[in-house]
Amino acid sequence: MTTCSTGAITAAVSGSFHRHMGPITSAIYELAALSVRVLSPSDPRIVAAQGEFLFVASDRVRSVRLVQDRHLESIRAADFLWLVCPDGYVGQSASMEIGYAAGARVPIFATHAPSDLTLREYVIVVPTVSDALRRVETSPRQLRPEGLLIDPHASLQEAHDLLEQVQGALSDRAGLTDPASCFYERLSHLQAIVGPSSQRQVD
Repeated sequence: MTTCSTGAITAAVSGSFHRHMGPITSAIYELAALSVRVLSPSDPRIVAAQGEFLFVASDRVRSVRLVQDRHLESIRAADFLWLVCPDGYVGQSASMEIGYAAGARVPIFATHAPSDLTLREYVIVVPTVSDALRRVETSPRQLRPEGLLIDPHASLQEAHDLLEQVQGALSDRAGLTDPASCFYERLSHLQAIVGPSSQRQVD
């Protein structure tokens, strides 16, 4: 299965942009300083708004649905989700993101527990970001491919490379002990890259 090209620990960050943007920004910079690759949001500077929805600099489009889809895809691909809720408040979007992470078996860490009793059951409270990172580093990593929504350029290049390998497997069977197995393995990698995001509706 395809992994991050850098091999670094990856994270996504969730929280209320309206109430906790300062602590969210600090968490993103702290994660980056610890050599954690933040998949989303990588640049938390607010640049636009659509109603109550805030767009940040790393949001490449101005579509609420696409931005949220990309963030969910980043959570699925990340090694962990860092939740920012210093006063216990977790908004509706972040609550959905916690549920998504839990369903994808992505560990969720925070320095403060959510006020909601149900959400608390899914969040591991740690003293610092460094403590969360140590836990992730000592746990078996689940290798999750990154799709088109997270890094379109790298995903398209990888898809192109895989298509060339599939073509080679079909046209030149010499040296392949099991060409069918090779074909389906590479095809599954290609589907992992383009499949999840290509089936979504665009607002």
